[in-house]
Amino acid sequence: MAYYNPSHKIEVLVDASPVGLGAILVQYPTTRDYSASPRIVSYASRVLTPVETRYSQIEREALAIVWSCHKFHLYLYGTQFSVITDHKPLERLFNDPQSKPPARIDRWLLKVQPYRFNVQYQPGSDNPADFMSRHPLPSSPTSHEERCAEEYVNFVSMHAVPKALTLEEIKEATKADTTLQAVIQAIQTKQWHNAKLQPLVDRKSVECFFHIQNELSVNSDQSLLLRGTRIVIPSKLQIHVIDLAHEGHQGISRKKKLLCEKVWFPTIDKQVEEKVSCCLACQVTTNTSNIEPLRMPEASKNPWESVSIDFCGPFPSGEYLLVLIDDYSRYPEVDIIRTVAHTTVIPCLDKIFATHEIPRTVKSDNGAPFNSTEFKQFANYLGFQHQRITPYWPQANGEAERFMRTLKKTARTAKVEGRSWKQNLFTFLRNYRATPHSVTHQAPATLLFNRAINVKLPQSQTVAPADPNHQQALDASCKSRQKNKVHFDKRNKAKSSEFKVGDAVLLRNSKKGKLQTPYEHQKYQIVKKKGSMITASNDNRQVTQNSSHFKKFK
Repeated sequence: MAYYNPSHKIEVLVDASPVGLGAILVQYPTTRDYSASPRIVSYASRVLTPVETRYSQIEREALAIVWSCHKFHLYLYGTQFSVITDHKPLERLFNDPQSKPPARIDRWLLKVQPYRFNVQYQPGSDNPADFMSRHPLPSSPTSHEERCAEEYVNFVSMHAVPKALTLEEIKEATKADTTLQAVIQAIQTKQWHNAKLQPLVDRKSVECFFHIQNELSVNSDQSLLLRGTRIVIPSKLQIHVIDLAHEGHQGISRKKKLLCEKVWFPTIDKQVEEKVSCCLACQVTTNTSNIEPLRMPEASKNPWESVSIDFCGPFPSGEYLLVLIDDYSRYPEVDIIRTVAHTTVIPCLDKIFATHEIPRTVKSDNGAPFNSTEFKQFANYLGFQHQRITPYWPQANGEAERFMRTLKKTARTAKVEGRSWKQNLFTFLRNYRATPHSVTHQAPATLLFNRAINVKLPQSQTVAPADPNHQQALDASCKSRQKNKVHFDKRNKAKSSEFKVGDAVLLRNSKKGKLQTPYEHQKYQIVKKKGSMITASNDNRQVTQNSSHFKKFK
């Protein structure tokens, strides 16, 4: 046996018998010289499974090549080598791209594409791997691989997802944190100068607490330090707390809001920014967009008064997400469904409406099943108004469309991390519902349920006010809408259209192509105008679209 040398020529001698496979990895110091003795690096053999024993001889010989490449992957990957076999037909099947191998061998050829090798024929009498294949080791061919796979799955299950943090863990870490103990002592004695001079205490850290001393307090058993109603996290647990808040990959702003509602520690903002900037999943999934003035709908004044519905998908599993957003609180309900047929969607909506209440208005696009007779009957049965947005104008359903982008990012991050997108969805929804919204400045769950919901992050036991800040959220939402309207109209230089009923117009061509004209060749006549939605018809058909899709015919 010799040590492997990456600069030497490599050959793999393979053979297959009715009972097993054999392979020998050898090296030659220079170009191949049959007069020189090859240096053997490794031997390998295994028995065939009951199914493999029923393969034809050419398939067993091909299997020996594939198995040997995977067996010696550490030596062969990324280098050029030769495979020696005593089955001559394999020389052409593996070396000629135009060959037409049987289906099973064709699949194996795809498995060895990462390797760079050529197959050479050598008579069996000169192939020492023949002995290895006829006397294989009595070991299972997959026992080692299966054991490694199980160990990997167990490791990921234990360490991939951070565990929830309990108050007991924080209390123990607080007792062991010299800086926090010095701060607690300073709060009780009012002697901050002595706290800075204690041994093993970071003076700069104590100064951070000194500037906010009027906001600090200690619980009854002196085991927790609070800033207002937020728990001060010891340095030992700060990274763990940030990892908990980062589940779902909400981004820097939302992550800070989620943390600052429940916990605090010095440099919390800086550590959050560093965590998000170093997160591979966030970096690879985050993307770096004839219009009339934006017509803002009336803001909802009560929870669950108006809701928006849309679909997200299909996902690789063939499933869809039925997404429903409360326009007032921004609280999302998401259900996984197999199809978008009315037989599936209507029962899901019925279940959601039974959980919360029947809204007054349900806003959706014009696709199936919302354009079906059955959905119209469902709306009449429950007594809600079904509002369908203008075709080909998704901005009119902005709340649902914006949430779609967030959902898709969640699915992509799950794929990057090798986790189930369904499980990642539930984690994301828990954190999203508990995080203050950028418009209302209140958590969706707080506005909808009039209380804060529990997440994996710790929080002090506080009594929620009897009246949440509904009016504050409404004022902030109206102010944001007006600001968005001014910004939108100014950016797009929007101006009101001059279309009137009876005008002759041209319709923008939805078909794409190098020879396609921007507008269709046929003229239309406006028969109805409602806001920015125009209904026009000609002899062949009638269309309803946003006014930006039309051009006045002069």
